[in-house]
Amino acid sequence: MDPLTLVALVLMLSILFSFLGMGGAVIYVPLFYWLGIDLITAIAMALMLQVVTTASASVTYLRKKTVDLPTAAPFILSSAIAAPLGAYVSTSVPEEFVLHTFSVVVAAAGVLMILSKDIGENDTASNLGVKERLAIGIISGMFIGGIAGLLGIGGGIFLVPILVFLGFGVRRAPATYALVVLFSSLFGFLSHISNAQIELHTLAVLGVVAFIGGQLGSHLMYL
Repeated sequence: MDPLTLVALVLMLSILFSFLGMGGAVIYVPLFYWLGIDLITAIAMALMLQVVTTASASVTYLRKKTVDLPTAAPFILSSAIAAPLGAYVSTSVPEEFVLHTFSVVVAAAGVLMILSKDIGENDTASNLGVKERLAIGIISGMFIGGIAGLLGIGGGIFLVPILVFLGFGVRRAPATYALVVLFSSLFGFLSHISNAQIELHTLAVLGVVAFIGGQLGSHLMYL
């Protein structure tokens, strides 16, 4: 693929996914793999771009005070534990297993996102108690962190229906799960970096592009 085409594609994806509160690894991983990059390196690069995109978006969301930090905290802490485990599994199983699992997980996440529209769209928190919300955060965070480490997906596609279930509306949900995806992706990237063969120059250029796209996409939320 032509370098300028790749840059343009990363820019468009980072704008789109930061607007949605996600990082874009669901596209980056198969894209990099299709370009001939080995799977572990593709996962690591995708996670790093997710970190940059969601960090850029989170700066905007935090300034706008639309991030629910108490809700995000248990997701972040538990994903920190699970991400290294997922990364270990990804390097211990056949590549075909990771690819097939990636396909199944993305398909399942798509179904969940469609079904989440029927749960309700409002900014009123559900009546769940503190313990119930904490349990949901810890269990979901473990799953999201494991997925980040195993497949390079930060988990935003699963957080959408979870946060909608918890009563988050169309602005608070992307802002909150952008922060969660930032950390789950970071933990996943750090778990993969020792096994990846990353061209720092390429990643640096794409990282700058992803940061710009993250800023543009997050600001579109408030237009």
